[in-house]
Formats: sequence, structure tokens, C-alpha cells
Amino acid sequence: MKTALLSVSFLATGTQAFVATLPRAKAFTQLRATTIDCPAVGEGEREIVDGPHGPVLVAKVAGSYYAVDATCPHLNLPMKKGKIEVNDGKATITCNFHNSCFDMKTGKCDQWVTGALGVENGFLSGLMNKVGSEKNDITAYYVTEKDDGSLMVSSEAPRVDESEE
Repeated sequence: MKTALLSVSFLATGTQAFVATLPRAKAFTQLRATTIDCPAVGEGEREIVDGPHGPVLVAKVAGSYYAVDATCPHLNLPMKKGKIEVNDGKATITCNFHNSCFDMKTGKCDQWVTGALGVENGFLSGLMNKVGSEKNDITAYYVTEKDDGSLMVSSEAPRVDESEE
């Protein structure tokens, strides 16, 4: 957990400081919109761009764009080579190190640490769950295609111009 100094007051009798524990940096994406430019991504391809709190993976899957944290929250390992699949219209990415699986639209964790290096294994899963963080979601971002074919990745949903409706 990270901590932050919230308030400091100097009194004639001494100094007071109030320190509070803050949740993972992921929560900060909800406070202020972050926008990242990204080159065009072709069908079945992926691109890693620098995000506000680490790398962001942008992919085009089954005609739709997705952008999620490119780091698995279990041990902060990269998901650049994670397995991307679409089942029943739902795109997921599975961490290639410990098989944690995330919904690419919402960032919700669907499966947490079920083995190692792509192999399902209950014994390894039990060991791996004892290290690293507890089950966590990842941040999912909104992706908008620009007129020139490049992409804009944002932590805030794109606004709809009412005159276009």
C-alpha cells in the first residue's frame, strides 16, 4: 500500500501530521481523465503505449479495440504476450505467467492464478497464490479511432455530441 500525507498543521504545542493509506494507483484514473495517443493497430495485433501508471496494452480483436493495463497485478509481470481470446462475444486476456484472466472491456478478473507458464496446475496455483498480491482487476480504458486511423486511449468515456444524435 502507498501512503500519502493528507494534512499537516503546525500548532504552538507541536506538529501534527495525518497520514492515510491510499488504494493502488488504479483508483487515480477515476479522478482525472487521462488521454494517450496510439498508432493504428491492425486486426489481431497489439501495441504497448506508456500510460499514466505504467504500460497500457492496446489491441484490436474481432473488429473492436480494447485497452487494458499491460501488467498483471499478481506479480506485476508484463502481459504483452498474454493470450487474447473471444468467447461468446467477450474478449479476454490471460497472463502467460500464472494464467490470471481478465475481461478486456471491463478489466474485471475472471480467473486468478490457476497455474504457471500457461499450464493449469492446482499445486502450482496454490503456491503462486501465496506470493504476490490478492485477486485484483486491471484498468480498462476507452479506445476511439481518429480520422487519420490512429487511436486515442482514454480513462474517460468519449462524449457524444448531442447534435449528432
